[in-house]
Amino acid sequence: MNVELTYKEVWQTLNALDLSKYHDKKGNFTYLSWTDAWQILMEQYPFATYEFMPETYETNGTVMSHCIVKIGNLERYMWLPCMDNRNNSLTNPTTRQIQDSRMRCMVKCLAMFGLANYIFRGEDLPDAAKDEAEAKVVEETKPEPDQYRFVKDTGTVIGTYVDEAQYMKEALKVFLNTKDTDGVPTNEQILFYQANQEEIVKASEKANKKDQSAYQQLIEKYEPTPEDTDEQGEQSD
Repeated sequence: MNVELTYKEVWQTLNALDLSKYHDKKGNFTYLSWTDAWQILMEQYPFATYEFMPETYETNGTVMSHCIVKIGNLERYMWLPCMDNRNNSLTNPTTRQIQDSRMRCMVKCLAMFGLANYIFRGEDLPDAAKDEAEAKVVEETKPEPDQYRFVKDTGTVIGTYVDEAQYMKEALKVFLNTKDTDGVPTNEQILFYQANQEEIVKASEKANKKDQSAYQQLIEKYEPTPEDTDEQGEQSD
């Protein structure tokens, strides 16, 4: 419906409403249910619509929801992080948590038009305790770096490395210092490879393109080819 309104008019209408009977409490926080908020809006502006934008994902695993509410010719846009019941940002939220975040974001967007705006008063004030709690959550959920062990064929650990490039540079140079004969791996080299095969393959899968090429050359050198397997089968026959 093409209705010409002004932001001032809508603000004065919605901000003047007494919504005290609709208030709910969750922990220490007062909030307005999205169902109540939308019902109240529909009573005033039944032609209003809303739209959710795709979530945005931060590098620390937290997620931001985005909503647009349109009332006639007017439009407001708002965003809100996916939060737990203490209003701390969630890392890797579930679809249910994202759904809840979207609806809370819609209510916040309605507050930008004046509906229950007072509920959000003070939420942008600095909160050292909340910042510390969020930082702790991010730190606790930060993935541990991959570690790669390089061992002798007897099982003795030569070293442990947390980077694929370092593993290639430091650990495998020990491996490669055992000279092969005319391009044919020695028994010592083969035993070294077999003892570290799992770690080498794991590192190769996560290495950058340059190091991945070096890993692949090493793997191809020591992994038996179908031709080798056929020859061994023929010899055993």
